[in-house]
Amino acid sequence: MRFKARQRGYQVLGNLLPSEVLPYTGPEAPSKEFFGVDVKMTSLRYQTFCQSLKCVCCGLVGEVMLLEMPFKSSTAHFNLYAPSEGRWVQMTKDHIKARSRGGSDALKNMQTMCHRCNELKGNGQSKLKRLREIQDGVRTLYMVMRHDRLVSDTFASTYKGLEEITAQEIMSFYGWERKEFSVRVSIRLGTIEVHLTDGRGPLKYNIKTVRRI
Repeated sequence: MRFKARQRGYQVLGNLLPSEVLPYTGPEAPSKEFFGVDVKMTSLRYQTFCQSLKCVCCGLVGEVMLLEMPFKSSTAHFNLYAPSEGRWVQMTKDHIKARSRGGSDALKNMQTMCHRCNELKGNGQSKLKRLREIQDGVRTLYMVMRHDRLVSDTFASTYKGLEEITAQEIMSFYGWERKEFSVRVSIRLGTIEVHLTDGRGPLKYNIKTVRRI
């Protein structure tokens, strides 16, 4: 895969294996020259990667470190990336206990997480935990939307799963029995239709693609 800066306005000065960079990091580590540029090596992010290169959620493993620098700056830093489906996914440091909930910036409160899982996590662990439970071997995950409202925090990876989420919503929200309606799922169109046996309807829902693993 081609090495290209993920952020607009940045350039890639070079690439190295994590084992060629991380041994030089630490809370009091001196700057070190890479590709003709001095790089500060005290980053807490680097120290987090020393603990693990693997995303604690989806299991992606960082394999390459790109030295990136803004075009209008002389300050460069390394970013860790993991290969996934023909592209590079950036790895991040994540607070185990969020700062908004009193978590500290200490290394012991840091874990490695890819940016996709980090965005999904937000400030809570419930969705992340559920995602871990069902993601093994799954390439795409979905959720069900009704207009702009998320029907449930539950993820699905199959037609059957989406049908079940929708059926539970119908029975809970409208009080109908399962025999009173049918659910038609079209992942290709990104839609779900609920048809009542008495001819009313259909009620329409949308399928939200959450992320690719």
